[in-house]
Order: sequence, then C-alpha cells, then structure tokens
Amino acid sequence: MKLAPLIAAAVLLAASDDPNRRSMDSPGPGGSRSGGLIQARPLDTPTTEVCVGDVAPNFSYVGVDGRWHRLRDLVATGPILLLFGPDELTLRVIEHDRERLLDLGVIPVAVTDLRSRAARALVGRFDLRFTVLSDAQGIIAGQFNAYDARTGRHYPNWFVVDQKRRVRGVGRKGLPLRGYASLAANALGLPEPGSAQPVSR
Repeated sequence: MKLAPLIAAAVLLAASDDPNRRSMDSPGPGGSRSGGLIQARPLDTPTTEVCVGDVAPNFSYVGVDGRWHRLRDLVATGPILLLFGPDELTLRVIEHDRERLLDLGVIPVAVTDLRSRAARALVGRFDLRFTVLSDAQGIIAGQFNAYDARTGRHYPNWFVVDQKRRVRGVGRKGLPLRGYASLAANALGLPEPGSAQPVSR
C-alpha cells in the first residue's frame, strides 16, 4: 500500500530533546530571537554514537505548517530513512527512489546543512516530494554524531529508524549513489522491493 506523498521543506527552528524546549515566543538560554525566528545554537556532539538498537534522539523542528513536530511524529506513519548531508545528486536519487521507499512503508527524510531559504529553493528546483529539514546550525545532526563543529557541515550519514524510534540501520561511510529502497528493506528485514514472494500453502 502506498503512503500519501509528503510535503517537502520543513524548516528547523530548534531541535532539542529538552522537555523545557524553547517556544516560538521565548528563545530561552540556548538561542536568540532575530527577525521573528529563533536562532538556536548547535548542541555539543554527544559522547556516544547513535548505533543500531539505540532509541533515536527525539529531535524537534518547526514544519511548513508553522507548528512544532518531533521525530515521533515523523515515525507515526511508518519507519523513516533519515539522511544527513545529502548533496544535490543524492537528493535527486532519493526522489527517484521515493515511490519504492513508500511501497515499503518507509518515509525518506533528508536533513541538510543549508539555511532554510536555500533549502526551499533546492526543493523547488528539483521538485522534491519528500521531507527536507534545514539544519544549518547542526542541531539535529549533532544529536546523531553527524555534525562537524569545525566546518559547520554535516557528515554524510544515514539511519533507518522504525516506528518505535529504534535505530535499525546505520551508515557512516557516506551516502550511496543508489539502492536506498534495498538499503531500507535490509535494515528492516523486509523483502527487497520487486522481489518475488514465496507462495504459502
């Protein structure tokens, strides 16, 4: 069964697992308010890596609807393929694989280190129909050990996260040029997309 197409280009304003997270009106100690937007500071990189079997950090972001969302909202309708630091080619490959991922029940989510305006322009230029989060300050990436504080860039990593927020697959050696549906299927123990299913008697 196919899932409904997702709207792209959610804009990250803050991403903290802190229960006292900042509201839209009060930036709090971790950020500053400028021009009506919260400018959140990057989090220190966690001392432990997010590994297979771990519960993924329940990061927060503000979506295109202007409301707060969390990772738990993203996984509510199915597992997600979470990518950090994708370049333009990778984003186009994900768009190409999007239908196959959705056929598996897997939702692609790209986290980019571009600022929100540049991320929106990229989404429009390539007509991307999956969720793209702007994380220019590395707040989400820092929670997944995918942020280089020296360069301000994301490490190209991928994670498969199931509906219980359990990490089922991790790739820290860059983003592959193809095969994202197969990658997600293998991580979740699902049949490869397009593979023949055994007939039960």
